[in-house]
Amino acid sequence: MRKTVVFLAALVATLLLVAAAATAAGPPSVTISVSRPSVVFGGSVTLSGKVSDNKAGQTVNVLAEPFPATSFSALGSSVTTTAGGHWTDVVKPTIETSYQATWKSATSPSVTVKVRPLITLTLVKLSTGTFSTKAEAARSFAGKFVLLQRLSSTGIATLKKLTLDASSSATFRVRLHHGRNRLRVVMPTSQTAPGYITGMSKVLTISR
Repeated sequence: MRKTVVFLAALVATLLLVAAAATAAGPPSVTISVSRPSVVFGGSVTLSGKVSDNKAGQTVNVLAEPFPATSFSALGSSVTTTAGGHWTDVVKPTIETSYQATWKSATSPSVTVKVRPLITLTLVKLSTGTFSTKAEAARSFAGKFVLLQRLSSTGIATLKKLTLDASSSATFRVRLHHGRNRLRVVMPTSQTAPGYITGMSKVLTISR
């Protein structure tokens, strides 16, 4: 009888400890963060986070809401947590996109990655000062404008306002200074929106 009482007491104590541990652990939760807040079209960012049980081998699903969608949907493949319950996923948003992570019954807050159009500036013919520019994204920018700028030690000067054609491109001429010319093309948010933020080409340095 005494053994039975001791056994029952030990069993109750164990159950109480398990219940206390479960209560302390709380409901499941999952976090999410992004490696950078914006990306140029064609680039990628890394999403990462952690599940609350700190265990490896847990399945986390990543959801996306690309502009102009109004709800999240699964990206397709899931990711698996590593030691400590950490997870990562590399994504390539083509337009402004919000992301969430789900694990068990938990859903993380959302994070948003903004996207810049890929703007290129190319020298076509040095002798005539002919250049071309193109804006690339998941949609056309036909009829939108970009600004050609010259960068110097005294600041930035806008040289031309260029309207993009049906292929989101423009070919133009500019008078080059003797010596070094540093040029770039900028597409303001007024022309990239909605879904994109200001884009700019790399600075092109031409010497003559």
